[in-house]
Amino acid sequence: MNPIRILLIGGGHAHIEVVRRFQSLFSGLAVEMMLLNPEPMAVYSGMIPGVVAGHYRTEDCLINLPALCECHGVTWNPGRFKALETDAQRVLLESGESLTFDILSLDIGSVPATEPMQGAVHAVTVKPAHQFLRHWEAFLEQVDRTKPRTVSVVGGGVAGVELGLAMAHRIQTTQGERPWHWRLIAGGGLLEGHNPMVRRRAKQALDAAGIHCLTHVEVTAIQADGLQLADGQRLHSDFTLLCTSAVPPQSLSGCGLPLSEQGYIRVDEDLRVKSMHNVFAVGDIAHFPRPLPKAGVYAVRQGPVLAQNLLRLVRGEPLQPFHPQRRYLKLISLGEKKALASRGWLYCSGAWVWRWKNRIDVGFMEQYQR
Repeated sequence: MNPIRILLIGGGHAHIEVVRRFQSLFSGLAVEMMLLNPEPMAVYSGMIPGVVAGHYRTEDCLINLPALCECHGVTWNPGRFKALETDAQRVLLESGESLTFDILSLDIGSVPATEPMQGAVHAVTVKPAHQFLRHWEAFLEQVDRTKPRTVSVVGGGVAGVELGLAMAHRIQTTQGERPWHWRLIAGGGLLEGHNPMVRRRAKQALDAAGIHCLTHVEVTAIQADGLQLADGQRLHSDFTLLCTSAVPPQSLSGCGLPLSEQGYIRVDEDLRVKSMHNVFAVGDIAHFPRPLPKAGVYAVRQGPVLAQNLLRLVRGEPLQPFHPQRRYLKLISLGEKKALASRGWLYCSGAWVWRWKNRIDVGFMEQYQR
């Protein structure tokens, strides 16, 4: 009898937890698991602002997927997903190779939206994270230390605020007080959806870092050296980072999967794709009956549920639902070794919050870097 083949597409937060639990959960069962991810390193998003700010080394936020897979009896495949043939239970790769599966799970994340913005190729997107980190380090290496630069962050959400503050902190601590110019441009307000105290504290941090905030402003085009706004104004920019709202990383139309209007995969509460008994979707790519924000905390918490449901499916047992917390703890770093925390209307900030966040992040990474 051939073993049951479980194929995981994407090395996201949920899938790395499934890999970590594979041997302990599936011991003694005729099951083999493969992780398909073109990059050998997965990036833990929670530590990216700390890396950018200079508080961590790049390797501190990286998970070595080949090593993790080898340690837990999973096969790593560096192929790149191209298409899915659900009826044939086959995945097509860009190389022309195909992989068959009995059970499939997709954890392929999301990327910042660039449409209808023209010239987005001239900007750096925050995702994929490994590409952003490479672009940022390359920019730092080629910077003329005698000449001030202008850095623009497009997006007023958590990523835009954290990375704007992190980049400014890094430059101010390495370049001194030279007059760099910083701006954050938001299509709406700053940190919309967060409580007023959080928004006020974030604005104070941005002001203190010298980051000029432009809210309710639309960027219509990006050039190699600047930005075009909807009102016709043109702004100079040497480095432009896009932290705009999320979209799927690639079109999944034609794959036979039920999709939302935005192109995300529709799933039920048990993380299975709607009307498909052997296909799962988790993380940002998953669209629940009650849509969730695109936040890493949900992917992390889906990992244990997905692992158990894969096991239950193999055993022919009922699957368990994923119960997301509607109000979860939000930790936002503020460039220097300070952070703010909020949950609903509760709020606090300071250096101790950063130390708290650091313990959480380092503890998370230790599970996968042993």
